Amino acid sequence: MTRKLLPIALLALLSGCPSEEEEAADLKPIEITVATATGQPATPTNPAIEPAVAYDGTRVHLVYCQHDGSGNHNLMYTARVGAGSFASPAPLHPASAGDSRKPHCCLDTAGTLHVVWEEGTSPNRDIWYVTINAVGTISTATPLTATPEDEASPRVHVDASGRVHAVWQGIATSPSPSSAVFYRRTQAGLFLPAVILPKVNAGQPAEMPDITTDAFGRVYAVWAEQNGTSRDIRMVRSDDNGANFGHPPGGTGFVASGSVDLTFPRVAGGKDGEVFLAYLGQDSQGDRAVFATFTQSGYSMASPGQLASSATGGLRDLAIAAFHRGDDKYNVFVAFNDGGPTGGNIVVRASHNNGANFPGKAKDLSQGSTQPASNRLPAIALDDNELIAAWEAQPQGGGVVRIWQSTNSYKLPKK
Repeated sequence: MTRKLLPIALLALLSGCPSEEEEAADLKPIEITVATATGQPATPTNPAIEPAVAYDGTRVHLVYCQHDGSGNHNLMYTARVGAGSFASPAPLHPASAGDSRKPHCCLDTAGTLHVVWEEGTSPNRDIWYVTINAVGTISTATPLTATPEDEASPRVHVDASGRVHAVWQGIATSPSPSSAVFYRRTQAGLFLPAVILPKVNAGQPAEMPDITTDAFGRVYAVWAEQNGTSRDIRMVRSDDNGANFGHPPGGTGFVASGSVDLTFPRVAGGKDGEVFLAYLGQDSQGDRAVFATFTQSGYSMASPGQLASSATGGLRDLAIAAFHRGDDKYNVFVAFNDGGPTGGNIVVRASHNNGANFPGKAKDLSQGSTQPASNRLPAIALDDNELIAAWEAQPQGGGVVRIWQSTNSYKLPKK
C-alpha cells in the first residue's frame, strides 16, 4: 500500500516545488533484487538467534547469539568481504559465564564496530559493550551497568564525531519503581555516568528504546511510554551532543499517540533536524499495522503512513535503515516480520524520497531460503545500491534455527 505521508502542497513548501517528472519518479518503487540467503553457521549444532548487522560498503559485520547447549548463549562475531565467505565466528565475551542476548551494533567512521547486549538472566541483567576495530581486534568487554536492577533492550549509535550513544530499558526507583530509559555517552573516549531520560508520566513504564543522531549531531531517543491505558511513542532530542535532552516548551515530545498501543519504535537520522521513524500500531479496522513518518524540524512529525496491516495479529520485529545519497536525499528502508511471535516472512518497504512515500509492494527477503513461519528479528543495513539483511529462522525442509544473511541489490527508479 502506498500512502503519501504529507500532502503534495506541503511537501513542496518543505523541499521546493518538484517538477512533474520528479513527482512521477517519486511514485515509482525502488527495484529490489533478492539474493539467496546463507545460513550462519552453515550446520549449527545448537540454535543461532538474534542477529545484529552492519555494513561499511565492503564488509558485512554479523553479530548473533549462539546457544552453548547448556542453557546459555555466547555472543559471536563474524564478517565477510564482498561476496566472500564469512570468517570463522569469534566469541565477543569469552569470559562470560552467563547468558549473552539481544545484541545491537553500529559502525563508526573509522570502521570500528560497536556492540551492546544484555548479559545475565532476568531479573538481574546488565548491559555490556565491546568494540571490534578495522583490523579485527576485539576489545575487552566492559559493563555499562552494574546494578541489582534489571536492564534490557540496549541500542547503540556513534555520531560523526565518534561519540558513542547508548540507551536501554531499566528500573527507576524514584518516584516509584517503574521501567525507564537510561542513557550513556562518551566524552573524550570515556563513558560518562548513566542518566534517566525524561518521561511525561514519571510512574509509568518506558520501554523499547532506540537512538540515533542527525547530520548536525543532534541526538534523538525514542521509546514506547505507558499512559495508563495504552502506550504512546515519545521522542526527546539533545542539541548539545547528549548533555541535555528535552522537548519544545509546552510540548510533550509524543510523536505518536492515541487510544491504542503504539510500540517498537525504530529511528534513523537524516539531515539537520530530520529523522525517520517506524513503529507498530493499529489501523482503522483495529488490526495490527506498521506505520512510518519523518520530521524536518526535530519534533513536528508528518502524518504517519501505513506500510502494512495484518488481520491475524501478525507484524513484529521492526528494523529501519537510511542511506544519504549524493543528491542530498535519503533512501529509507523498513523491514519487519509479517507473522506472529513464532515468525513469518521477512519483508521490506522502501522509500527513495526521504520517507515521504513508500511506493510499490512489500518485498519478501526470505523467499525460498527458510520456512516462512519461522523467520524472526530482521536486522538491515544499506549502502548506495545494496540492502544487507539478516534474520533468524529454520531452513526449508527442517533443521536447527540459524542466522540467515543476504546481500540484496536495489536500483532507484529512472526519472
